[in-house]
Amino acid sequence: MRNILKMVLATIVASTGIPANARLTVPPAADSKVERIADGGYRVSWPEWADESVNLFVADRPDAPAAARRKLVDDDRDGMAEVTLNDAGRPYFYVQPAKGEGRWVAERVLPLEGGRNFRDIGGYRTADGRTVRWGRVYRSGSMARLTAHDFDYLGRLGIRSVYDFRTGRERRDEPNQWVAVAHIGYWTRNYAMSGGDLARLFNRKVTEAEARGLMVAAYRTLPYEQAPAYRKMFRQLIAGRLPLAFNCSAGKDRAGLAAALVLTAVGVPRETVFADYALTNRYLPAALARDNASDPILTTLSKSVTDVLLAADQAYIAAAFDEMAKRNGSPEGYLRDVVGLSTADQAQLKKLLLE
Repeated sequence: MRNILKMVLATIVASTGIPANARLTVPPAADSKVERIADGGYRVSWPEWADESVNLFVADRPDAPAAARRKLVDDDRDGMAEVTLNDAGRPYFYVQPAKGEGRWVAERVLPLEGGRNFRDIGGYRTADGRTVRWGRVYRSGSMARLTAHDFDYLGRLGIRSVYDFRTGRERRDEPNQWVAVAHIGYWTRNYAMSGGDLARLFNRKVTEAEARGLMVAAYRTLPYEQAPAYRKMFRQLIAGRLPLAFNCSAGKDRAGLAAALVLTAVGVPRETVFADYALTNRYLPAALARDNASDPILTTLSKSVTDVLLAADQAYIAAAFDEMAKRNGSPEGYLRDVVGLSTADQAQLKKLLLE
């Protein structure tokens, strides 16, 4: 927990401490979904086709042709099925309605023993009706606690490179052993995060409202602090060196904004982008509790304040998007002017990442 908290605090820059606006409310991030249930089973649901005749298939990759898919359920009409699989790899399910195109769906968060908020950003629909491909781009927190079993699981996903947005100190504290074992590309940069408010947080009491104001201010600077890393990552994506994973310490702030920018670049609506960001609130707490539930550094701050710092509050990501709009006209303008994505680059991204 110490490194997670240090990472969050390290993003805080000098600010006025103005608290964030009211929390945003957004709809669910996706329709069809997969959830792990007891005894190795899966619950696959497709509410958008409830009451319709649906066949459910499974494959070991998200672009498997029809001949390579195994049928699990025939003529289902209640919008949900529970299935048990004996395969050790990652299953991708294909939901095929009687009429129209089917859709691939998979688990959002990877079932890793030592994973921290390690999840796939596939499956989201764009404004023009296309879908982000599963198994192409992954977002994560620190990978320092991945186990040998996790190494085997990830090895089957074919990830070619990892972009690590953490500082040099964070990487020394929690090194990524997997990339060396897997012999895959590993990009980092040595930089000192801006911010001088650590002493303020640790030497005097701060209120919940002040802490939220600091986080909002930090997110306004985040797109520009991390621009060198985001430029590198997008060049890798455009070059087609996929699958690709990127991470920070919690998988919330630097990685959260990176995921939001990738989804924005391919045309995913803003409310869905923000909903993906907020999923950290579902997946991160258990990993933090497992890794270091009783870190003494937390005693310097109240629980209400640490909750604010560790939350994926949608007001934070909204502040980043608002700042990009102020400086560059829109987040899309930021991608063009700061990250350097041309019209041709965005077309290539869509070709690679959408189905």
